[in-house]
Amino acid sequence: MTVRNLSDPARWLLRPIPESADSAVLCFPCSGVGASSYRQWPRQVADMHVVPLQPPGRENRLREPKPETHKEFADSLCDALPRLKGRPFGFFGHCGAVPYMLETIFELEARDQPRPSWMVASAWGAPHLGLYGALNFVDLESHDFEAEVLTMSARLGLELPPELVGMAASLLTFDQSVQRGYSYPTGRKVPLPVAVVGWSGDDIVPPHVTLPRWQEVATVLSFVLDGTHHEYLNCPPSLQQVFTKIRAMAAQ
Repeated sequence: MTVRNLSDPARWLLRPIPESADSAVLCFPCSGVGASSYRQWPRQVADMHVVPLQPPGRENRLREPKPETHKEFADSLCDALPRLKGRPFGFFGHCGAVPYMLETIFELEARDQPRPSWMVASAWGAPHLGLYGALNFVDLESHDFEAEVLTMSARLGLELPPELVGMAASLLTFDQSVQRGYSYPTGRKVPLPVAVVGWSGDDIVPPHVTLPRWQEVATVLSFVLDGTHHEYLNCPPSLQQVFTKIRAMAAQ
């Protein structure tokens, strides 16, 4: 079987960016899901075109090999980003997507490629202090990831057929194993402003865990928004306002 190039821009960028779009926000999927997790987002936030990213190995790229490290993920995505054609852009990531955003930023910096002007980190604590969320500390061999998928689906009001539960559990297990290998580079500063978002009803990475000490590695704006851990899936107006505020800060 011929495997598609992991860096094929048409595969990474789920939707083409209209020629008329002046800027974009690239949305990284978190552990266990793909680009369709952003299906409820508007096509634009303010005047920024929303671009869900589709990594290899999930959803419409299911037959392609999954990146086995954060560096492999970043290498592949960085090869695809010239497709943006010089437009300014930002990054958004929720929970376990944040380390992938950071790795991509540092890889773009190393390559001297255009970087995002800003990023929004939702439900993830200061990256130099480690990983966050209970799943990053369970035993990967014995933990019931199918039960995790069913619990998450129930919270979101979804009912998955059994075959999809198994596939989702396998992907979630893989993603958690990759996440264990991440460590923030010692002494590095994030070279762009960061909006850090905590959610008032988040029982997975609550605001008192999310917000402190980001300022040690970045210039930050901090927000606590109403909602649970999964409220970001709806892209509420309060989150859209965060994008507007961090972009204004980056333009100063």
